[in-house]
Amino acid sequence: MAATELPDVPEQLRRAPSRGRARATIDRLLEAADQILAEEGWQFLATTRVAEVAEVSVGTVYHWFGDKESIVEALARQYWAELAAVVAEVAEGSQYVDPVGDVINSLADGFRDRPGFLALWFSRLRTEQVRDATRPNRLLVGASVVQMLTRAYPDAAAETRVTVAQMLVLLGDGLLREAFRLDHGGDKAVLSEGQFALNAYIVERLGTRTT
Repeated sequence: MAATELPDVPEQLRRAPSRGRARATIDRLLEAADQILAEEGWQFLATTRVAEVAEVSVGTVYHWFGDKESIVEALARQYWAELAAVVAEVAEGSQYVDPVGDVINSLADGFRDRPGFLALWFSRLRTEQVRDATRPNRLLVGASVVQMLTRAYPDAAAETRVTVAQMLVLLGDGLLREAFRLDHGGDKAVLSEGQFALNAYIVERLGTRTT
């Protein structure tokens, strides 16, 4: 996982880190939590286990995080910050041959590369509070989709492109959840047929591509 970029997780911390060493401790705790999720499963995530894997005292965990839920929320926000960055990079470098495929495939690859994320996002740890906490980073994915649609469909109305992007994010989220619920590697048939359906929706709403 990428190092924690504070202040990305201030809401979950009991106090703001003021030194590099403190930041390193927080990263170590989140990396331990990620390892537990990836290797042991969400049921084994606990503050005591995080302390054990991170090789720190339980007091150190509670010094920074009030409970297990705050660790989960911070970790979920970090996962989605990374995924949003992946999509942003695709939006910058894509040739826009297949905007839907570019985004869905990049996110699917991001899911596969983050088994800890899969363990969290498809478990009881994914509460409404966690979903709300990650919404800003998921909205960044939508902004990248708008960027891609603007390039691919410059003649379409800007308001329509924004609406289409919002729907693509909403529908794409459901598509990815179903694909990875069926298969932790991402069900190929669901991903393929889902992309076909999303592209048909784009054609219906935005018309034939002009670039």
